[in-house]
Amino acid sequence: MKGNIEKFISENKKLFDEAVPPENIWGNIERSLEENFQQKKKSKALKQRTFISIAAMFLLVCTAGILFYRTNQSNKQDYSNIDPILAKRQLEYASLVNEKRDALSAMAANDPNLYQEFSDVINKMQSNYKQLKEEIAQSPNKELTLEAMINNLQMQIEVLNQQLEVLNYIHQQEKKTPYENI
Repeated sequence: MKGNIEKFISENKKLFDEAVPPENIWGNIERSLEENFQQKKKSKALKQRTFISIAAMFLLVCTAGILFYRTNQSNKQDYSNIDPILAKRQLEYASLVNEKRDALSAMAANDPNLYQEFSDVINKMQSNYKQLKEEIAQSPNKELTLEAMINNLQMQIEVLNQQLEVLNYIHQQEKKTPYENI
């Protein structure tokens, strides 16, 4: 094969030397290179614009996340600055109220009307608690307001205990046979 190429070149060498390219060949090559350059430039600009858009969206999402986190942190008040002992009691009572409410909702499945009445009472007390929680930021005597919050939680616990006792009593009465009631 190598011999064929050498033979072809040696036989047609004169034609290669005499042949003149068309006049517009360099213009066509230049235009083709310019078009490729413009396409690459547009492609690069599009990629850059896409990258900037993605970076801007990422920055926006991160900023929104940080603002949301800070807002949540500012809504969670640290009562230990007011009085560490009261803050600890408030936290314990609040978790105890949540436990009692969960127990009440589990037990009240058999009597939804009674559960609704019980829930209404606790919800009123809970709304008073939330109001105290909002007022503590502007309160001139934060310790007194925190004590009022704790008192409210204690009352909620007492009411929930009474409600649980009532439900237990009803449940025990339902288990008894008619002969045991006599």
